[in-house]
Amino acid sequence: MKRTFVHNLKQVLTIFCASLATAVAVEIFLLPADTIVGGVLGISSILDILLTSLDSSKWYLSAGVWLIAINIPIMIYCFCNYRRRFAVKTLIYLVLLSAELIVLRVINSAEFVQSIMMNENEEDKVIYVLLGGALHGLSLPLLLSVNASTGGTDIVGLIVQRHSKKSSSDAMRFILMANAVVITLSAVAYGLVNKDAGEAVNMFIYSMATLFMCEIVQETIFKGFSSAIELEITTEKPQEMAEALTEKLKHGTTNVKVIGGYSHQEKTMLLCVINKSQLVRARRIINQVDPNAFAYVENVREVIGKGFANKEEELEESEEAPNSQQND
Repeated sequence: MKRTFVHNLKQVLTIFCASLATAVAVEIFLLPADTIVGGVLGISSILDILLTSLDSSKWYLSAGVWLIAINIPIMIYCFCNYRRRFAVKTLIYLVLLSAELIVLRVINSAEFVQSIMMNENEEDKVIYVLLGGALHGLSLPLLLSVNASTGGTDIVGLIVQRHSKKSSSDAMRFILMANAVVITLSAVAYGLVNKDAGEAVNMFIYSMATLFMCEIVQETIFKGFSSAIELEITTEKPQEMAEALTEKLKHGTTNVKVIGGYSHQEKTMLLCVINKSQLVRARRIINQVDPNAFAYVENVREVIGKGFANKEEELEESEEAPNSQQND
């Protein structure tokens, strides 16, 4: 019981951190710079910019309110067609994000930060865009770590994937395209309302820069979860080396017969793919088993298989029906 409570508490705290990162990114950095991100949050942001431009005290027209309103039908579908725990955690994220956006608006957090940092020049606007995109980029990896999503276009992407039988990479491309379309239409609407084509172009450029910054951060974190290194070890004790690596690192080895170009002697090369964090232990094992072994390390771009996390596929796992027997 205690372990379950601690596990659930960690998941809620992770969701809270993800929602707070996005709330700060949107309310403090992006909206003051007239910049949006894609998806439902982007639609909510452009409605906020257009409807509260004359009176920022209208918190009931802020992005936090629109975010919940637009996500209601999407979340109803999610509860009916996906795992209940996945839907609940996604809903918790959306409610927290909405509440945090409203609270940050009510306390005028953006104006306070502006008074400290921003001098209304382009250099400061670029900094806002970079900070906002980076903070927002943290949300999806954090949510995937607890098997949740950001809602909006993430869920729509799963729906498209399910009905069109596309792969998870196709779903991610759909989400990216949808975000780009939202940004484009929002920039057009912003230009028409303000009757200023230059401002519309600026919104489009800065919003696309935000989107790409967000993608860069997410990709970096995803690679950090699944990246690995390959050890290539030439040794005269292949059996002992393989057993030690398998037992202590929990990763198997592949044996390859090789002939030394200098000694012309037949030896065995062991190939072993491990996590980067295990490299120090691997070095210690190699020295203990065979101090005369020759080994070198190569970076591995991605690993697909048991024993390595591939966070890019977790959205695909989340589309299983509510009656699935898998545990979180």
